[in-house]
Amino acid sequence: VAEKNDAGDVSAYVAPCYVTNEDALSSVNGATNAIEVLSDNLVSSIYIGQGAGRYPTANSCINDIVALAKGDLNLLPFNPTSETKFVNNYESVFYLRLNYRDQVGITRQVGEVCEKHGVSIHSILQNPVAKNQESAFAIVTDKVDYAAILKVLADVEALSWCKGKPFYMPVLRDDWQN
Repeated sequence: VAEKNDAGDVSAYVAPCYVTNEDALSSVNGATNAIEVLSDNLVSSIYIGQGAGRYPTANSCINDIVALAKGDLNLLPFNPTSETKFVNNYESVFYLRLNYRDQVGITRQVGEVCEKHGVSIHSILQNPVAKNQESAFAIVTDKVDYAAILKVLADVEALSWCKGKPFYMPVLRDDWQN
């Protein structure tokens, strides 16, 4: 996902994203890659092709070697102008999954951590735990900066009941719940 913000800065990331079953990208699976380009003129165009594997990887390596042989030392894609500023932050709705050891007050603690970092919780799903075993619950946030999510995850992971690294991914579309 790449986008230009109001200040003219570009943010970009490559990550698994939550999409609904109705989304055109939901049918992409396995080693297949897909790119969706949104523009004012074309609205939405999706390009799908072979992803990871022997030949695509070899093709990318050859392209990099040819670029270096031609003297292209720019590590940034598409040779952007020097005025383009890349930022490692973006806004999205996020899906979080937290593994936990059951105890009283964990939902409250997660809410407090989110509040501390300005993250609003849209929804939370916690299934009943049988026999005090480890379990997981899911949270969907409202739209928030990626930097704030990283702070929430670090604080939650440090809590005594949190088991392992929390999982997260951006939700691709703002209208995911419609």
